Amino acid sequence: MDTPKLAVLRHAMQAYAMRTQALADNIANLDTPGYQREAVRFEAELQARRRSTPGHRTPEDVQARYEREETPALLEDEMMSLADTQMRTQLTTRALREHFELLRTGITGRTG
Repeated sequence: MDTPKLAVLRHAMQAYAMRTQALADNIANLDTPGYQREAVRFEAELQARRRSTPGHRTPEDVQARYEREETPALLEDEMMSLADTQMRTQLTTRALREHFELLRTGITGRTG
């Protein structure tokens, strides 16, 4: 059963996995001439959907997308983005754990 909450959390985890890979690629290619920085967009689109007209909001349909940027990759910026992505991944993991614990409680009638 794929609830809207579960779909958003699943897409968030996919986005953070994609972003981690893009950041690793950016760091690996810091000194590569002509390399264009990769970015993964997710949160801005999710926020835009949540702010849209009720009835037209479908945040569970938001997908992450890769973008190439004109700006060069800078090690400090990439490391900060990596730390941010790790924190977002941890928060999403916690939300998924709580979601499944509630399901288990509803099914079994027992906590823990």
